[in-house]
Amino acid sequence: MALSLRHVDILIDVLENKLSDMLIWDGEDRKEITILKGCLEELNVIKGGDFSVLPFDGRRRPGATAA
Repeated sequence: MALSLRHVDILIDVLENKLSDMLIWDGEDRKEITILKGCLEELNVIKGGDFSVLPFDGRRRPGATAA
């Protein structure tokens, strides 16, 4: 499976919209916002890279926590 730059752009838009609409009520909300911002940063790194298709195997990074 591959992740195209077009898909990266769409995911960035979705994350930005979710972050702009979220209200912080408790620590869980703050934790989710932190995770989403990290995802957004990673997608922006991918977008700024020099490749048209990024391989994606669905596996998590070692040490990554489930959301």
